[in-house]
Amino acid sequence: MIAKPKPIQVERDKVEIGPDFDFEAIASRPLESLSSNEISMFKWTGIYHQLQRGFFMLRVRLPGGLLEAAQLVGLADIAAQFGQGDLFITTRQTLQFHWLRLEDLPRVLKALDALGLDSTNACGDVTRNVVTCPLQGVCPHEVGDVRDTILALANDDELKSQQRNLPRKHKISVAGCDRACAQTRINCQGWHPLERATAKAPLERGFRLYAGGGLGPRPYFGQLVYAWVPADLVVSVARAVTEHYRRHGNRTNRSLARLKIVVAEQGAERFGREVLELLRARGVPGVDRIEPATGGEVGIGPSFLEGQSVVPQRQVGFNTVRIRVYRGELNATTARSLAALARTHGDGSIQLTARQNLSFRFVPDAQLEALLRALQSAGWRTEGLETAPDVVACVGTTLCNLAVSDTPSAHRKLVADLEADKALSAAVGPLRIHLNGCPNSCAQHWIADIGLRGMRREQAVGSEEGFSVHVGGSLEGAGRFARPVCEVPSSRVVLTVQAILRHYLEARRGQDEAFGAFVGRVGPEAIATAVGVGPPLPEPLNVRHLRIAGSLRGIVEEARHVSG
Repeated sequence: MIAKPKPIQVERDKVEIGPDFDFEAIASRPLESLSSNEISMFKWTGIYHQLQRGFFMLRVRLPGGLLEAAQLVGLADIAAQFGQGDLFITTRQTLQFHWLRLEDLPRVLKALDALGLDSTNACGDVTRNVVTCPLQGVCPHEVGDVRDTILALANDDELKSQQRNLPRKHKISVAGCDRACAQTRINCQGWHPLERATAKAPLERGFRLYAGGGLGPRPYFGQLVYAWVPADLVVSVARAVTEHYRRHGNRTNRSLARLKIVVAEQGAERFGREVLELLRARGVPGVDRIEPATGGEVGIGPSFLEGQSVVPQRQVGFNTVRIRVYRGELNATTARSLAALARTHGDGSIQLTARQNLSFRFVPDAQLEALLRALQSAGWRTEGLETAPDVVACVGTTLCNLAVSDTPSAHRKLVADLEADKALSAAVGPLRIHLNGCPNSCAQHWIADIGLRGMRREQAVGSEEGFSVHVGGSLEGAGRFARPVCEVPSSRVVLTVQAILRHYLEARRGQDEAFGAFVGRVGPEAIATAVGVGPPLPEPLNVRHLRIAGSLRGIVEEARHVSG
């Protein structure tokens, strides 16, 4: 008989330590008395030990990235009292604190509860914060308001409270239409709404389901599993998908543990069939109304957001005003001032975005000019969104245990250069640059026009910090992951990005050829040669393994080969 593999440490910790803590009791203990395993399990409450010993990061669970001005003021107060005044907007449309001390964690959690917020499941091997479009509820292209679906998924008792021992993290996105704005295909579950005539109603709301997307060191696009899921069955299907993942996800190798590996191994058709079987076994009524996908993928439409400062809402007479936030960084003072402006000139609602920016909603036409003047006077920028200076970046080696490159420094230099060269940025037009401090892709470098991934190169003595430069990522159509061009030391990041952009301007076929289309036409090899950085890198495991047709064995064998 073949011996059953011994559970890896994190799987043992989930059982032996558990994901639920009494932080009042924890806070009374000296830090030295806490094992690294215990501290690691804090993630299920959205808490990580940061790079600096004795300090913690806490991430708020904020479904759909929507909060009220009063909540932002309350979060600013928490930051001021416990977190050195700092708040950061994440690429999962939420906020996180840094510099929290162990003894203060119970008070922070109580303060969040008083605001109607929590941090449960903001991290850990659970269903994470549900994300959506940056204009959810107000977009002129929306099929309809999907806020009820977002909240139903985010607050479902099974998904939030019962399924707390998944093989790895599990991410859900709910879009408002069939465009790329909600990043549907890089989530474990990506839901796209549509409406059509059915036997039930002249115009019934339903959803397409994409499953198995995810970035990290090995990126995958989600596959279309169901062409039609009636809206009243979305939560039941989401539960079944999560349960199927719980049963079949890899628990012996965390690098192969995401749902994307399950879907890649089983294929969309079999995966969808087995989820339907699970729904029937659960006694869910109406399963026969679900329609499996046939005929391949349905292309994702392009985002219509390309730098607009003001977007007229579908609610006539109201506008959404979009604001650039430098590297997603807020502090207690700026957060309070933004909350005051949102209340004075809008309805007080604030939307956080996956690009680490924010917007005010329901600004009446009559208040628009006054708000723009007030923002400008306070030093906020409403121009340049989705263009070169609007750079997304992770926290890097400043705060993160996993980062190997200083993304804050690279971000600061890159943005300063792009802001100064206004002619270059204007000529390039819409462009997305993402800076990631390690291979884990928190800053989503795989889907950027220009994505930079932190790395270190061995030197005669020690190592040199740098970035692997990738180009051509996109979420539109069938999707495309950015492809490697070169590796550069951190000191040459600005010069390399400049050279790539200038080559694009010189070699594009007319002003209508967008950067992504240009990369698709000429390829990374030609770009590497033209900008003088030598031959391009070989395609890495992260992308190369996508060519392996759904074979888990192939993925495992290649992973073994690369690791040794």
